Amino acid sequence: MLQINTPSSSSDNSSRPSQRLLTAIPGIPTTQAKEQTSKLLDCARYLHTGVMLGDHRSVAASHYLNMMVRALFDELEHSRPHSRSQADR
Repeated sequence: MLQINTPSSSSDNSSRPSQRLLTAIPGIPTTQAKEQTSKLLDCARYLHTGVMLGDHRSVAASHYLNMMVRALFDELEHSRPHSRSQADR
């Protein structure tokens, strides 16, 4: 499963440490997390079709979501052991 963190309603975020918007919940199989992340990447690709439709907001949303998903993929690659665990099989 993936967890989506939303910003608080408070306008003063300077005192709080930065928090990832998307993160994988510890303890779930890497393959399951990657499948869910791939679905988010598909959503970003769908939004990118806004280029053909002239919808610049969709394109901007696509780029933003794409950056977040790629950061999540990087997190999954760096936080998981290189050897496959029983949960990944």
